Amino acid sequence: MKPHLYINSKGYLVTRHSYSGSESFNDCARKYYLQRVQGWVPRDDRAARHFGTALEHAITFWHQRDMNISTALGEFNRLWDAHAEKEYIYSKTEGDWARLRLTGQELLRLYAVKYPTMPYVVQNPMQSFQVQVGFEVFPGTDLAGIEFTGYIDLMAVRKAADGPVIVDMKTSGKDIPELTVMDPQLRSYAWAKKCPWVAFLWFRKMGREISKGDKATMLEAYAGLQPGTAVVVLGSDDFGVWVTTDPEIEAQMNKLFVGKSKAVEAAKAAYIEANGKHVQETALTKQRVQFREEYITDESANDIGRSIKRDLVNIETANRTEFWPMQSGVRFPHEKCPNCEMRGICSGNSELRDSLVTRNQLDELDFGQDSD
Repeated sequence: MKPHLYINSKGYLVTRHSYSGSESFNDCARKYYLQRVQGWVPRDDRAARHFGTALEHAITFWHQRDMNISTALGEFNRLWDAHAEKEYIYSKTEGDWARLRLTGQELLRLYAVKYPTMPYVVQNPMQSFQVQVGFEVFPGTDLAGIEFTGYIDLMAVRKAADGPVIVDMKTSGKDIPELTVMDPQLRSYAWAKKCPWVAFLWFRKMGREISKGDKATMLEAYAGLQPGTAVVVLGSDDFGVWVTTDPEIEAQMNKLFVGKSKAVEAAKAAYIEANGKHVQETALTKQRVQFREEYITDESANDIGRSIKRDLVNIETANRTEFWPMQSGVRFPHEKCPNCEMRGICSGNSELRDSLVTRNQLDELDFGQDSD
């Protein structure tokens, strides 16, 4: 039998390994075994994964169709509308299917507005998205044929220098992480592609309600404000919202007008009208598109490369010896088991197991797709 990592529940030899495989195995070898070898997957399906896929495809579509926002919005709607009747789990920020549909439309429009100011360009849209990277890790050894593989969301070109940058697209309810340079997925791509420049293109999902003090971005020209202009919300009325491009105006307003009396409210309204601009709510968005680029050193790339090789050896050994240790934890700071979907299996509770998971073998690249 040729070298392999394991035989999945369909009887196929698995010889491909991705970043998510290392992440899963290092979190808990038993969980890795239950998911990838036996085929147990969570019953609960989160909207975030499907939303991220739809938005990413729409971004790709926009680049590949002459940057036409109308057709790109149509493509996003088509993809997301297919999920209208699905019973997904939505976060508080996401709300529900309809609210997330509006969020996706705004994120797509905001990306189109901000793209000209991004520090990268997409020179060949038809070949720059979903770029496969893969190679045999141990050629000429007992583990020959086992591959590291993955798909890079976007291979762009840096404006600062004529060189490539690996761009990973994420949707999230949180801001882009500060220590992007330490992200293991980006480091693994830098190692596999031999490209030191990496970046996150980050789509931050915000709530739908626009309130006083919120930061927003203009999506279209309105009241003398151009698309892409950053604004702060001063207040709202039945016809729209009042905004300013100067955060100091909002800060000064908070100092000048304290209390809820009619006189204070009237003075505040006059101040807002004198210092702000009135725009339609549809002309701006609270959603955020963020970008952070980092340089991965050879030391950092080689470090994670060696770690991935070690993981492959350990996974093959676990499979060959039939020992997938349970790396459990139920007390702080290692209380991961209480939130694990596999806890019903590991605790011997068949009723809990059946409520949390079902058997449905996935392909290696289907794992680790959640954006949140």
